Amino acid sequence: MRNGFLAVLSLALILPVAGCGYHLVGTLSTLPEDVNTIWVNRFQNQTAWVDIDQRLDEALSLEWVRRRRLSLVDTRTNADLELAGVILQVRVNPVSFDQNGRATEYQMNLVTSVKLNDIRGEEPKLMWEDLAFSRRTSYLVDPDAENYFDRQFLAMDRLAQEYSAALVSAVLEGF
Repeated sequence: MRNGFLAVLSLALILPVAGCGYHLVGTLSTLPEDVNTIWVNRFQNQTAWVDIDQRLDEALSLEWVRRRRLSLVDTRTNADLELAGVILQVRVNPVSFDQNGRATEYQMNLVTSVKLNDIRGEEPKLMWEDLAFSRRTSYLVDPDAENYFDRQFLAMDRLAQEYSAALVSAVLEGF
């Protein structure tokens, strides 16, 4: 009798949740079913960080391929959708210090403006937009070490990967 009660209780708790829209992140897509291809236009870089656009381009391309919802194409003419953006800001700020006042941890912030357009018709149709899509990551450094810039480049790569995963999820899920 106890097992029957637990089964009914479990079912009563699960059924309401099953139909209310909950899903695993990255498994739902709000894009129309008839779009199959995407072209990722290189983001315009308005910062002093010379290679951040290349790092984002590579990370975004890898993320779209990994997700498999849309096929990544290498030209705009072969695409149903175009993802384009502007890198507005990359900022690095110290957040932790040692007893001598030297920074031991930094936070890197990336802010972009991003648009997804349906480019199948005569005029592009805006499907998704975020004028301040941002991500941040932090990284530790030894103030006496010589590899300070290596840590910064590794953090930039990690930030590009985390940014790309979040952006692709936002585009696919519409938020």
